Amino acid sequence: MRKVFVLLFVIILVLTSACGEKKELATEIVPTDTTAPTEIPKLQPGEPTSAERTLEDADASIKAAEHRALTGDNFLENLYERPFTSQEMVYQPDLNILTAAISGDENFYYFILTLDDEISGGVTGIYGVEFDRTQTGRGDLLVWATYFAPEWSTDGITVYINPSGTVGGLNPITAEKDYEGRGYTETVVMEGDKVAWARLDPTDASAVQIAVSRELLGTEEFLWGAWADGGIKDPSLFDYNDHFGVSEAGSPLNTSEDYPLQALASLDNTCRLPYGIDQLSNAITGMCITSQPNQSCVCAYWAVFGATRVCLLWDCD
Repeated sequence: MRKVFVLLFVIILVLTSACGEKKELATEIVPTDTTAPTEIPKLQPGEPTSAERTLEDADASIKAAEHRALTGDNFLENLYERPFTSQEMVYQPDLNILTAAISGDENFYYFILTLDDEISGGVTGIYGVEFDRTQTGRGDLLVWATYFAPEWSTDGITVYINPSGTVGGLNPITAEKDYEGRGYTETVVMEGDKVAWARLDPTDASAVQIAVSRELLGTEEFLWGAWADGGIKDPSLFDYNDHFGVSEAGSPLNTSEDYPLQALASLDNTCRLPYGIDQLSNAITGMCITSQPNQSCVCAYWAVFGATRVCLLWDCD
């Protein structure tokens, strides 16, 4: 009887083992797809066309030998003419914007920033263009470029946006000391037709060119202003005059009690030029102004339209 039980036990083990082997053989193995996602090619810019508008910025080099700016700096209105080092007021010509121009073709807008020195040996700052697409005075898109070579490149380009509308504080452009909100903290992934490029002007080593695709901007009516920043270089603190006090920032004007520059140095920007907007019938915060307020005012920013020269911002005592 014991032999019978042993025999039955062995038979059961053999059958169980066989069933297990059949289950393993019946298992289907699905291969994993390791193919990398296809990158969408970036739209490439061509050659900038003739300038449609050119803004002549205040020129800090006029009194640079005296370690001061002559005009063009208005901290309370987010306008800076500060291409000087902090305290010592050493002039930095590659941070001094002389002119800013715009042109365009069917795919891109081109922004040409002409500086006061050749920068073929490298740049000490960041150059960019800030846009107000809502026409409210509040910047909402910033193209920030840190790398420049004679060929178009997206290296060193960052495109910042501010969907929360916190750039500029409660009153954009106007200084609001101790504002705790943040400026540009979100970025755009560039691909396809939504892209920006930068390069040195191949024919002028003192100029940088920034190409911004029409698809990236998403509108043909906007205001734009140029930046050269070798100091703070922190878009999360835009507008800068909301995060620094007047005395803390210092001044490039030796007639000011806050002279010389302190925390907010090595910086230049422009007022904002409108594109696709009637400048004479619109009053938008931050936009360049055309009419002379009174006889004591002198022009700080000029725009050139062919043979016509128009003042865009007046500096009044």
